[in-house]
Amino acid sequence: MIEELAERIWSNPNFHNDTSSLRNLVFSDMFGFDGAAAYEGDHNMMLRRLTSSALMLACSERSELRKRSYEIATGISEYASQTHPGSVYALLLALGRLGNFPAMEFAKRRYEVSEFALPQRTIAESSARRLSNSVTLGAQDFSLTDFQFGLWNKLSSQHTIGISAPTSAGKSFVLQFYARKLFEEKQISYAAILVPSRALITQVSEDVASWLTNSSLNVELITTPIPSESKLPSKAVFVVTQERMQLLLSAHPNLSPELLIVDEAQNLGDGPRGVLLSSVIEESLRRFEKCQLVFAGPNLSSPEKLAQGFAREAVPVSTDEPTVAQNIFLLDTGLSDPSSAKVSFLSDGKPIEIGAVDCDQPLLDHKSKLVNLGLRLGGNGQSLFYAYGPSECEDIAFGLSDVEEKEPTAVQLELSKFVKEAVHPDFQLSSFVLQGVGYHYGRLPSLVRKAIEDAFSEGVLDYLVTTSTLLQGVNLPARNLFLRNPRKGDEPISSVDFWNLSGRAGRLGKEFSGNIFLIDYGTWESDPLSGTSDRQVEPTLQSHLVQQADALIEYIKDKERAPDPRVQDEYENTFVKLVQDQMKGRLAETLANAGLMEGNQTRIALEQSISRALDEVELDEKTISSSPTVSIYRQQSLFERLEKSLKLKGPDYVIPKHPRDPNAYSSYIGVLHRCHQAILKLPKSDKSPKYFTQLILRWMRGNPLPLIIDGNLKYNQTNGIKSNTATVIRKTLSEIENDVRFKYVRLFSCYNAVLEAALRKHDFEDSIKSIPAIPLYLEMGASSVTMMSFIGLGLSRFTSTQLQEVARRVDMSQDEARIWIRRQNIEALDIPSASAKEIRRLFQAA
Repeated sequence: MIEELAERIWSNPNFHNDTSSLRNLVFSDMFGFDGAAAYEGDHNMMLRRLTSSALMLACSERSELRKRSYEIATGISEYASQTHPGSVYALLLALGRLGNFPAMEFAKRRYEVSEFALPQRTIAESSARRLSNSVTLGAQDFSLTDFQFGLWNKLSSQHTIGISAPTSAGKSFVLQFYARKLFEEKQISYAAILVPSRALITQVSEDVASWLTNSSLNVELITTPIPSESKLPSKAVFVVTQERMQLLLSAHPNLSPELLIVDEAQNLGDGPRGVLLSSVIEESLRRFEKCQLVFAGPNLSSPEKLAQGFAREAVPVSTDEPTVAQNIFLLDTGLSDPSSAKVSFLSDGKPIEIGAVDCDQPLLDHKSKLVNLGLRLGGNGQSLFYAYGPSECEDIAFGLSDVEEKEPTAVQLELSKFVKEAVHPDFQLSSFVLQGVGYHYGRLPSLVRKAIEDAFSEGVLDYLVTTSTLLQGVNLPARNLFLRNPRKGDEPISSVDFWNLSGRAGRLGKEFSGNIFLIDYGTWESDPLSGTSDRQVEPTLQSHLVQQADALIEYIKDKERAPDPRVQDEYENTFVKLVQDQMKGRLAETLANAGLMEGNQTRIALEQSISRALDEVELDEKTISSSPTVSIYRQQSLFERLEKSLKLKGPDYVIPKHPRDPNAYSSYIGVLHRCHQAILKLPKSDKSPKYFTQLILRWMRGNPLPLIIDGNLKYNQTNGIKSNTATVIRKTLSEIENDVRFKYVRLFSCYNAVLEAALRKHDFEDSIKSIPAIPLYLEMGASSVTMMSFIGLGLSRFTSTQLQEVARRVDMSQDEARIWIRRQNIEALDIPSASAKEIRRLFQAA
């Protein structure tokens, strides 16, 4: 009956006309236009009709109708709460029926009302609805949205789960809440959350640290690899990338998570990294067959299908209902007045013009349009700006801060001081934050990124310019989002990425809706509004084995192939994985999981190519598995080169020195030459080892970033390389992220594994223990025991450096470092406030 009434409302054209009129009133009021003059009917009657409609649509099971109910109820309350106080109570009732209790709590705070002012029957309805969506953990009760409650019940069945939901749907809260429940009920010892980036490690680990420190659980938080000689804790939550998980699994054969959460699961389709992600999931499931596997991502089409490649059947849990509504505005420039822009809003897919805005500066190019329209229209709340890359981030931030100088607050001054200490005194970000402007991209040091995120979240910054880190799940919602012809990498933005990005407009618990401003949409290289928000994800491994099998086979056959030194080969990880599977007797299973059954011609060709490839190398399975991202041909090439050096000059010549050894520089020059020539196939004339050796040594020795940047400035000056400070800072941050912590971790991991095989073959087994853990030092940016222990506890490299300077001991284990930190009066330590805040987050209960 209710569904039928809701459908009748939805099918009535007058209802949609009223909705469009309401939008006109709300948005005209927002921009200072006279929207009321454009409406010819009775406002009060329209608002009453829409209120009744919203309350009815809230009872529907159709997502489209429920979203419209939310939009109408919140829109009326924002527009008419003063003149129609009853609209606020109608909003509470609608939100209760929608099961959106987080938004209801915000409405009660914002309007200072309570649902207990509603009629008794309505109170009973709302209370029953809330009670039906409540779960208890320990002594706390939590009210969940309908989606969250459904997810909770499916998780509790312990099935494999595939989750698709918008960024703001609250899936991460439920997943961590569930992990906590399993630990408290002693059902698991290990849980692993796999994330695609270090930025997400920081974000997710903070959330995990919060509930760990506020509970009585004796569970460790692990965010970095742990050397094989160190014991794993008895209980732990691992928040790591697939690269770090691979190192953990390789170093600890007994590590077997009982709960494995793959966050941002669309990254299974992310080329070579997607293959590595598939590999670590597969290995984890092999180690514990009953491991509960959970895939989660935004707007995934058929998320349950992601489990098929792992011989699992998954239960889908999906919603496309955001907890915050998004309003889309089109801003068209090129009018007769170059400083003006026409404003339209999108209503049921059609643009409705509502007026024009004037800026104090002309709108001439990409930067000036983003900056000046952002300054003109972003005053009603905090604003995000999407930029192509770090350089454009800085340019747009410069424009936003190039206004009349304001007196900075004490918090802004402290933030500016910290940025100078953590990056460099000449880093432009330090001056921008004094004007309430920041920028955020993946190459920034983790604690700087976190400090900027916190400052934006706490209202210290009004404007934030960011790159595609927003597309990788980093949670930075704002009232407004400004876009002009956005791109992802070298390609125009896709519909899927556009809708994912749009989900950052609107902050749950701070507002009911967010605004997305599309500048000159008609000139964009893509038309994302016309496309779907659903993401079709095909794991890269599956695609390589089926759709791209011929290209993969050709790659496997090409023993002499020279790789692109800038990016990893597309098929390299898949090739090595298939070799590993063959050596472990699992190749048939892998091919069958991809749908290639016995007798299939593609399968036969793949099996034959792998067998022929294995005939070309003499490395064992352990060595090959230790370097799953380097072609076995290049591993063999390095092996042969090391053999020759061993025979001629002995182990000391080829074993890398410890980073703190006085002869480390010359040692690493040799190692890099070998890796560059044998693995990257670079010519002997390649000069880059000298530059990168000085960089990686400073990094591993724990030198502060300003010192490393100054070292690069001096290197350029000594070698006659012209460069300005801003460029060198940006380049150094990029090199640390992309070269030091990715390329050279990969190369040194391969070098150490192949070196160990060569030493073993030539009876130098006693020398193996002297090989330093350089991949770990590169990943952490440290090589002293105490500093590595601090980082291993989840602290940033910057904070760990600060603590190492004040600690007396340089040989503390992780347990000793944890005890030492908890013994300190954090407020009394002479460390930056951002570091003190980080320590409190990780080690002190709220």
